[in-house]
Amino acid sequence: MISFGIDIGGTFIKIVAVNKTGKVLKNQKLKTPRYLSSSKFLEFLAEIVNKYKKELKIKNAVIGIGIAGDTDNKKGILRFAPNIPWCNLKITSGLKKLTTCKCFVSNDANMAAFGVYKKELKEKYKNILVFTLGTGIGGGLIIDGKLYQGATGSAGEFGHIKISDSNTGNICACGARGCLESYIGTNNLRKLTLQAVKENPKSKLAKLLKKEQFSVKLLSVAAQVKDKDALLIWNYFGTHLGYALSNLILIFNPEIVAFSGGVSGGAKYFIPALHKVFKMQKIHEPFKNVKLLVPKIKDIGALGAALYALSMKNEK
Repeated sequence: MISFGIDIGGTFIKIVAVNKTGKVLKNQKLKTPRYLSSSKFLEFLAEIVNKYKKELKIKNAVIGIGIAGDTDNKKGILRFAPNIPWCNLKITSGLKKLTTCKCFVSNDANMAAFGVYKKELKEKYKNILVFTLGTGIGGGLIIDGKLYQGATGSAGEFGHIKISDSNTGNICACGARGCLESYIGTNNLRKLTLQAVKENPKSKLAKLLKKEQFSVKLLSVAAQVKDKDALLIWNYFGTHLGYALSNLILIFNPEIVAFSGGVSGGAKYFIPALHKVFKMQKIHEPFKNVKLLVPKIKDIGALGAALYALSMKNEK
C-alpha cells in the first residue's frame, strides 16, 4: 500500500509518497497556486498524485491531506482558511473522484503533530504540542498517545489565541484582532523587517534585503552576523510566542513542544526569548520539564499526513 501525504500551506505545498513502513519514495515542493479556482486546485493536486501513481506503477493508494485551515475531518471538508482562498471545499470527495484514492483530511498542524509523534519521536512521548510556524500559525495536540482533534475537528488553532486586545490589536487574516498569528506570522515579520530597514538603511539587514527578497532565512542570516534589528525581531517573535505557549503548557502540561514550518529554522534565535517568558512563570514544574524540539525529519507535515492516511485506512 502506498500513501500520499499532501501538506497545503499558505505559501507552499509539500507532497510525499511513502510505502507502508513510512519510507519516502517521492517528494516534491511547490508554490501554493492561490490563483486557481477550487475545482482547478483539486485537478492540480490530482494531476500530481496520478503522475506519481503511474511512475510507481500502483493502482491502490490512500491520500492524507493536511491543510492550513479549519477542517471537518469526518466529512472531509475545508471549512475556512485565513491564508488560502478555498472555503467550504469538499476536498476528500473531490480528490477521490479524480484519483480513485481513499482520502483523509485534517488541519496541517495536526498532521505535523502526528508525524512528530510517529516518526520523529517514535511514540516515546505521549503528550506533545506542535506549532507550525509560517504564513499562518497552527497547532497540533497529541494527548495520551492519540491525536486530539476536538468535537468539530477545530482543536489546536493556536494561531488564533488572543494575545492582545480584540479591539485594538493587530488585524489577523482570519478577520479578528489580537491573534497570535497577526504578531508572529511571516506577513508581520516581513512588515517589521521593512520598518527596521527604513529606520536603519545602513544596517546589515538592509544590505541583505537589497540583494534578495524578504525571507525568514534572511532574518536568520542577519541574526547570525549579529544585526541588532534582526535580533530584536527574533526576540519579539519569541516573546509573543512565549506568551501563548506559556498558557498552553499550563493547560496541557506536555512533555515535548515541537516547532515545524519555515520559521522554525530560526529557533536558535527565538528560543532564548521563550525561556525568558518561561522563567517569569510562578508555577515552575511544567516549564522545567518540557523539552523544546525542532524536528530533524524533512517535510514532517506531509509525512504525518501520509502516515495518518495509512492509520485511518487500517482503522476502517
